Amino acid sequence: MKRSKKLRFLAEYAGLKCLTLAIRLMPWVLAVKFGEFFGLLVSKMVPKRFARSVEDIKKTFPQKTPREAAQIAKESFKNIGRMTAEFVKASAMDKNALLKRVELRNFEPVLELNNKQNLGGIMHIGHFVNWEITGLVAGHIFAKMAFVARPQSNPYVNAEINKMRTSSGSVMISAYNPFFQCFKYLKKGYMLGILSDQSVVSSEIYMNFLGRAAEVGGMTAVLAIKMQLPVYPVRPYREGGKIIIEIQPPLTPPAQYSQQAVIDFTRRLTDKYEEWIKQTPQDWLWAHNRWKREKQTLQKMAAQGGRNA
Repeated sequence: MKRSKKLRFLAEYAGLKCLTLAIRLMPWVLAVKFGEFFGLLVSKMVPKRFARSVEDIKKTFPQKTPREAAQIAKESFKNIGRMTAEFVKASAMDKNALLKRVELRNFEPVLELNNKQNLGGIMHIGHFVNWEITGLVAGHIFAKMAFVARPQSNPYVNAEINKMRTSSGSVMISAYNPFFQCFKYLKKGYMLGILSDQSVVSSEIYMNFLGRAAEVGGMTAVLAIKMQLPVYPVRPYREGGKIIIEIQPPLTPPAQYSQQAVIDFTRRLTDKYEEWIKQTPQDWLWAHNRWKREKQTLQKMAAQGGRNA
């Protein structure tokens, strides 16, 4: 590693440690308010990304005015800061303290299957409200829990974030070539959390997502069909000052594996994301460039006769 890059990485790591310490010294309510302010500040610091978020919202919801689209983007950036502060605070809490801030709904049947019968399953999670706290809570309540996460480019920052993510006992799996690791843990009876609502670079599944051509990750569908395991859509949302984490009825995979079965089941999974985004668009992570390869994806879909659409 070049000296200049190492110094930059160490500076970023030091900044993260200082921010983490400051947030942990604050009471919960103050930390959340600070996070919201920080999220709005970030939106001003990255004007091009904010403008792209507004444009993506306008394309998804053409009935909304430019002011309404900008307000949704602003709330989404506020949620990034709020989520960060909540995650930092929650990663230092024990189970009982964290569950005072979070309410679980419909977890009992899944807990029965996993903790008592050692049956694994896949949790279909997206970048909504606070996906990091969803992971922390799952680590506390499931006997065996693993998550797929994309590593940070800064190895020091990556190690620190993973330390927080695994503070409740979860196992982290790198999003780079994760299939066989996921297969191994599912075979051992682990619950596996996968977020697949953002852009991917190696997928060969192309379909419309919120009305626009997108590459969509098919790993959840492949694992579910090959292992004949249920997929549990997990939706976090806010209600009455609490984060609600709700497990929705499981989606049963097709009985036979085929490429078309993977595409069809991926479509069902993607429909869940679309449903949640349309209900509360401000809760989703619009800052990510979800359609960065839209033009190329349209060409690939056309070459396949639109069969993945």
